[in-house]
Amino acid sequence: MTHKRANLFSMRVVCLFLLAFMLTMTGLFALPNQALTCACYDDEDTESIVSADAACKTACGDLVATEIDPGMCECENGEVMEIGCSGVCAAENLSDMTAAQATEAYEKEGYIAPELQIEIPGLVFTKVLSKGGHLEISWLGEYIAAVYTYLIGIGTIIAIVFIMIGGLQYTIAGGHGDTGKAKARIRNAVTGLVLLISVYLILWIVNPNLTFFEAVSMIEVAERELDAATSGYEGAMFGALPRATCDEIVKKAKEKGTCDIKQTVTSPTGAQPGCSNHHWFDYGRAGDYSKITNLDFGAGWGTSVLAPFDGVVTYEKQTKASNKCGNRIYLTGSGDAAGAEITICHAKDFVNDTGAVLSGSTVTQGAVIGHIGGKCCDGESPPSAWASAKNGWCNVSGTPCSDPYSLESCDCQPVEQAGNTSGPHVHMTWKSGGHLLACLDY
Repeated sequence: MTHKRANLFSMRVVCLFLLAFMLTMTGLFALPNQALTCACYDDEDTESIVSADAACKTACGDLVATEIDPGMCECENGEVMEIGCSGVCAAENLSDMTAAQATEAYEKEGYIAPELQIEIPGLVFTKVLSKGGHLEISWLGEYIAAVYTYLIGIGTIIAIVFIMIGGLQYTIAGGHGDTGKAKARIRNAVTGLVLLISVYLILWIVNPNLTFFEAVSMIEVAERELDAATSGYEGAMFGALPRATCDEIVKKAKEKGTCDIKQTVTSPTGAQPGCSNHHWFDYGRAGDYSKITNLDFGAGWGTSVLAPFDGVVTYEKQTKASNKCGNRIYLTGSGDAAGAEITICHAKDFVNDTGAVLSGSTVTQGAVIGHIGGKCCDGESPPSAWASAKNGWCNVSGTPCSDPYSLESCDCQPVEQAGNTSGPHVHMTWKSGGHLLACLDY
């Protein structure tokens, strides 16, 4: 009877090992993130959860294509292709965004993904998305899912090794020696593996949504403020005011306001800012100097843009009509201007009068850091929601500009680079450094 029990237990050990091995080979233990699934939408914004199966077959052009890793398809000819949710949804004639998202969403460039000291196989951080004034960042969920998948794989291998060791110990004992330790080793290995995968299974049973990580959503404050600041009748001097009205507001700012920098802020064009309802009285400002953070400075097309204070200058060419600012110049104060930060919109180019690009350089007050744009080419179609677009300002004929990093001889700009403006000028948004009018050399 003892031999029969020993043989029966040996058979159970072998069967258990084979089962664990087969499960590992089929990838059943890699529960999280094993197959790419996407939320897709039809024309009525009805949501459907779609797997990558059909997309793999469509991408490869054959009926035997399979998904070997999340978003990675292996074709019949052995070629490996990568697909994303846009491809998954397109294979079902759906979209990976709702109608509103499709209108507003664009990939936000310039955000640096984390650099891990220890690489995790299969982990790829997706790009930051900007949707409706919010940044969507999926890095945390992607990291946790990748770590869990990696641990499942390691745990499975360790469990199999210990089951093999336990089985070998039991076999050597042959039913006559001490088989207790062998049984305990096998039992502990199986228990550990079950516990490892149970975390995911329990969450999935309670609520499948608990196994998916939602992207972290953060308000894109700077972008929203800049968008609101340039949403009116830019450059049109909408509702012109007597200069004395603006003079009085500035006087009050000088008397009661605060300036947190030692250097006075000068005009980017050498002239006074435009005096109108726009930026001075609109959007609830009502002439309150503490709420006035945006000013327009009119000047001719191609006029030099001058650094309002000492600082580091950087640039950003615009390629999408989802912004109203157009080509941007950023200036961060240094020295006596430390703490000040501004954005200048509607730039024609980013070069000085000699054609040099100063991106990343420290410039002194009054240095040429670009040239004034704001003339939209004839035939361009700005979004209908843009206030200035209602005046039909895309009517300038001539040679269009293309590269703001060179001193081109051109007459007008694509709407993406011009931004929401009805005429040449620069828009200056004050982001920090105290009250703008208290610091301004008016």
